[in-house]
Formats: sequence, C-alpha cells, structure tokens
Amino acid sequence: MTTPPQSTTELIDPGLDPALLFGLMLLSAAIGGHVAHWCRMPRVVGFLLMGALLRAVLWGVYARSDDNGYADRILTAAAEHLNPIKDLALGLILFMIGGVFERSRFKAAGARTRRISLAETGTTVVLVFGCCLAAAAMMPTGLAAADCLVLALLLGMAAIATAPAATLFVLQEYEAKGSITETILALTGFNNVVCIVLFYSVFWILAGAGAITTGGGLGEHMWLALALTTFGSVSLGIVVAALLSVVHAKLPLAETFVIFFALFVLLGAGESWLLDRGRPSFNFLLTALVVGGVFANVALDSKKLLDAVRTAGAPILVLFFVMAGYSLHIADLPNMGLMGIAYVAARMAGKWFGCRIGVRWSDGRVSGPDYGTALLCQAAVVIGLAAFVTDNWDSPAAARFSTIVMGSVVLFELCGPLLLKRCVVAGGEVKAMTLLRRDNAASGETSVVRITLRALLGLLGIGARTSAAADGTSEAGGSMSVKHIMRTNVQLIPASANLDELLHFIERSTQAHFPVVQEDGSLAGVIHFSDVRDVIYDPTLRDLVTAVDLADPNSAVVGIDMELTDLLDVFEKQNVAVLPVVEGGDGKRIVGLVEQRDVLRALHVTREANG
Repeated sequence: MTTPPQSTTELIDPGLDPALLFGLMLLSAAIGGHVAHWCRMPRVVGFLLMGALLRAVLWGVYARSDDNGYADRILTAAAEHLNPIKDLALGLILFMIGGVFERSRFKAAGARTRRISLAETGTTVVLVFGCCLAAAAMMPTGLAAADCLVLALLLGMAAIATAPAATLFVLQEYEAKGSITETILALTGFNNVVCIVLFYSVFWILAGAGAITTGGGLGEHMWLALALTTFGSVSLGIVVAALLSVVHAKLPLAETFVIFFALFVLLGAGESWLLDRGRPSFNFLLTALVVGGVFANVALDSKKLLDAVRTAGAPILVLFFVMAGYSLHIADLPNMGLMGIAYVAARMAGKWFGCRIGVRWSDGRVSGPDYGTALLCQAAVVIGLAAFVTDNWDSPAAARFSTIVMGSVVLFELCGPLLLKRCVVAGGEVKAMTLLRRDNAASGETSVVRITLRALLGLLGIGARTSAAADGTSEAGGSMSVKHIMRTNVQLIPASANLDELLHFIERSTQAHFPVVQEDGSLAGVIHFSDVRDVIYDPTLRDLVTAVDLADPNSAVVGIDMELTDLLDVFEKQNVAVLPVVEGGDGKRIVGLVEQRDVLRALHVTREANG
C-alpha cells in the first residue's frame, strides 16, 4: 500500500518547535525585564509586552496569504505544549498568595480587611452588572434579553478577580512591606476565593434553573459539578496540603521540591483532563489557594519552603508572564463594544469606590490608601472563566463574554502593575534604595562592558587584563544614608492608649518595638515587647497604665541623614532589630522605621558595586 504524499506545507514547515518557542520566551523575558528596568516600570509590564511582541514577530514569519488563520494555529499549537509550565507557575503563585491566610496574619488582618473586601466585591458586582446591562440596552447586541441579563451578571462576578501573579510579582520586585502591602495581598486572596466560588455556584444554579443552556456531559451532572467546583476543590486542597506538610517534615528540601512541583503539575493537568472529556472537575485555582493557606497553618517551619519556592520558582514566574503576553488577545480590543467599555470603566470605579467605602466603614476615615487602584490586575482567573463559559454555555453570549474579558485583560495587565507600584510607593512601603538601585545599575553599565572586553582581550593575550578595582569606574556615586533604606509607612501608638488598645495593636503588628507619640506628634518613647509581657498578666495594672507609661523615653533613635556605617554601629550597641527615624529641630518627629537587615543588605550591595 502506498503512503499518501504529504502536502508541500507539511514538508517545508512542520510547525513551530515548542522547545524553540520556550527558548525565545526566556530570551524575551531577559530583554523585556531589562527594558522595563531602564524605563523604571514594573518588570512584569516588560515581560507582557515582550510576549506580545514575540507573537507578532512569529506571526509575521508564519503568515500565509492563502490562509489567514494558519499562523495563529501554528503559534497556538506550540504554546499549548508549554501549558504544564503555566499550570506550575499558577500553582506556585496561588500557593504563595494562600500564605496570607496563615492564622496570625489572617487574625492580624481582622475585621478591617474583611469589611474592605465585602464593600469592594459588592460594589464592583453591582456597578459592573448595572453598567453592562445599561450598555446592552443602549446599543443592542443581537442577544436575547435573558442572555443579556445572564451575561451582565457573569461579567459582574468575573470583575471581582484580581490577578495574583502580577500583584505578587510587583510587590516582591519592589520589596514592599507594611500594612498596606499585607492588606493588598489579603484582598487579592479574598477576591479570588469569592470570585471562583460565586461565579461557578451562580453559573451552575442558573444552568439548573434553565437560564443557561449547557451541552456535553457536564449538562447531565451540573449539581455534581457545582459540588466539585466548590466543596470538592476545598477538600482536595486540604488533603494535598496535609500530604505536603508531612512530606516537608520528613524529607529533605530538595526531595520536597520535586514532589511539590509534581503535585501542582498533576493538579493543573488533571483539571484539564477531566474537562476535556466532558466530566465534572475540581477548580485548580481554588485548590492551589487552599493548599497554600492550609500548608501555612499546619506545616512545621512553612516559611522554609515558601522562601525556597520564591527563589527557585522565579524563572518559572518570569516565563509565565511572557506566556501571558504571548496569549494576550489584542485583536479583541476593537470588538469589545459599548458593553466592553462599560465593563472596564465600571470595574475600575467599583474597585476604587468599594475600597473607599470599606476603609470608611472599618476605620471611620474618608481618605486612605488607594487599595482599589492596586487591585486592577486581572488575568489568570478570568481567562480560565472565559474558557469555561465558552465550553459550557451554548449561546452567542458566551463568545461575547470571552471577547469582553480577554480584551479587558490587555488593558488591566498593562496599567494594573503601574498603579499597584504607585500605591505602595505613595504609601511609604517601598524603600528609596529599591527605587534608586535601578539608577545605580544603569550608571555602571558602560564600565562593566569595558571591563569585560578588557578581561576577554587579556585572556586571549591581547593587552593587559584590568580589574574592576583598577578601572575605578564602578565606585558608588555617593554615600547611602538612613533615608534611602527606611520605610515611611509607620503605625504609631497614641500615648493615651490603654492596655487593651495596646495589646490589640501589638496583635496586628509584625514588629517587636512600637513607637508611642504624643498628641502633637512628637515621639514619647518606644515600647518593647518585653515591657508589655511584664504587665500583661497583672490585673491591678490593666486599667491603670497607658501606652506612655510603658514607653521608654530613652530608647535610641536615629536621624534621617545618618550614614549607614554609623547606623550599623547604633544597631550593634543597642541590640535591637528596628529603630525609629526622626527629623526636625527637636529631633522628636518620627518619620519612619529602619530595620537592621536592610542596613546589612544595603552595605552588601554598596560593597559589590565598589568591586
């Protein structure tokens, strides 16, 4: 029997090799990160843009005049081979986000974060639903009224989600730390849990009521699908977390890492495997989030694995963002229509107003940090929701949902990281040194190139090999001082606070030293944790002492312009981990806190820069 001849296209061009695409993505990540670094933008924006640019370049290579869809099929097919990496990255990210539900941190977040989350999610759903429904009425979409109503409702619930990947990456890149950062992470975790559970629950309830027509095997098991998506996913997450906790306690870190990676790859592939066969499946994103939260609470020394994941998983996370940029549906932007514009505008307004309402509800303040602008990133969760709706809703409205969501992802993933950076920088939770480090790196770039070339010529026996020290061009451009490494978002205890108020403050804090201020804002002293421990169990003092009674007025403070070498001497003499930073003529106005580990890190970086 003769084998039929292959087509000319198959002989000449078998497609894009996934390994080649993988290498190009890594190279694009390096370039995009450097460009973003140079432009003083969050690196995640550079990764996304380089991913989109890479796809555009490859599309030009594979485009054919006789088949407009050929290049898209080739590029999509090659990217699908990298899905296990995407699943692993999502698992790592949601696992780390789940850590905000660790008992002490969750308790510290308290009712305040829950109130902000409730106000933000409720306002966002109502505004997006109302605006999208009004847009559909103003400009007819060709859909039935019932489908428009369901579409607006699903869009409202999808708007809740905040991209955990971009949020976590930006906060880690700028080393943000403080109450604002903790609140943003907690709100991100809350948002994704609420969005996933609410979206799937409402979808399957509407399907059971006949408002949504489903096809395939899932239509016969919608109540089972609802149970697996919610309770099943939570239960599976608890089981996996318990297993991982035992493995983490009994095996070396390297072996634990292998099992950790394997579990998340299997979870991601398992969800897809079940859905592709038309069977009810768990939700991978919710499961990974639960694994992170439970593991943080039950594992022995959970921080050890979390730190290792954060370090070893960095290349995977970088690749994830390039893949996200590669998959951005830029072509959907012009097709979003009035309903798409309403979705984008209403989601931004809902996040902003909702957080403002929540802050006022919890703190009694009209103004506060712009949490709403920090929660605009949106990608992985809603992309999964769009794929789910397309596969399980037999209506033209499903395609409209996908178009609006995928088009809006382009906008939110590009502007969201910039607004998130602005929020934490304005809130005083990013050290000046972190922002200045970009300039320092760029200023020494020419000398590094020159040194490398001279070393290469010396290796080949041409000219003299010159060391960095002899070149002398990599010396630091100036001495570092306290103001470059301190954080300005400082939570202070009023001098009149009673013991119960003081204990409540300490319970929510991650520090062991607490500045106390008078009514005029001047520093009254510092309370050390050991001082509180001495009176906490004395019932006679409970109603008598105030914060100022416990504050040590002779505690060491440092000036804002003190150089780092002098600061290190103060830390060594005082034997504390944190010192208040003051300025002003009387030297009593507190403007920030500085940690000893930041001093050591800054001195290490400075010495490396000096060769």
